Amino acid sequence: MRVAFGEFLLDSETRELCRAGRALDLTPKAFDLLAMLIANRPRIVTKAELQERLWPDSFVVDKNLANLVSEIRDALGEDASNPRIIRTAHRVGYAFQHRDGRDEPRHQSARRNERIFRLMWDDQHITLEEGEYVIGRDPDADVYVDSPSVSRRHAVLRITGHQACVEDLGSRNGTFVGDRRIDSSSALQNGDAIRVGSVVLTFRAVVAPGSTKSAG
Repeated sequence: MRVAFGEFLLDSETRELCRAGRALDLTPKAFDLLAMLIANRPRIVTKAELQERLWPDSFVVDKNLANLVSEIRDALGEDASNPRIIRTAHRVGYAFQHRDGRDEPRHQSARRNERIFRLMWDDQHITLEEGEYVIGRDPDADVYVDSPSVSRRHAVLRITGHQACVEDLGSRNGTFVGDRRIDSSSALQNGDAIRVGSVVLTFRAVVAPGSTKSAG
């Protein structure tokens, strides 16, 4: 199941909830709850149904379910007092109510973008769409890396079509791809290690489901 709603996209195959191409953090049970509500939209899914699916053969109190809903709303930036996406049916259950929720066929997505690019470091990861991503210690950087060894605007990663490259922005400690310090734009391949200061980020380029194009 792949469903777009507003600026969000839920993909049950990759188990990702993305906002404008950037993966959001959700615990596995919170993701399963959101996917279940979307799959049953616009029907109200009762608490009993949700508890049976999420905690089979276990007894849990309603608070566990409410905590998962709060986690989802936080990820979606939703105000519980004025919900736009997850509606609470008091004492009954919950429903997905976003008007723009629509299924997006996976084969169409694969034709549009045969590769999926990701950047991973520490316990973080983001999905990269076409465009430029400044890597740096500046809180406004597209890829914020909190390390004194990293310059405020350290490097820029560019996605163009099915190609990706990285370029140093005159940083103090340099940018490396593998063991090689780069002084100009450098093409990236799946699995490349990008070192900015003392921090290593891993670049991934994977084939989108349904595509036969090699990721290199």
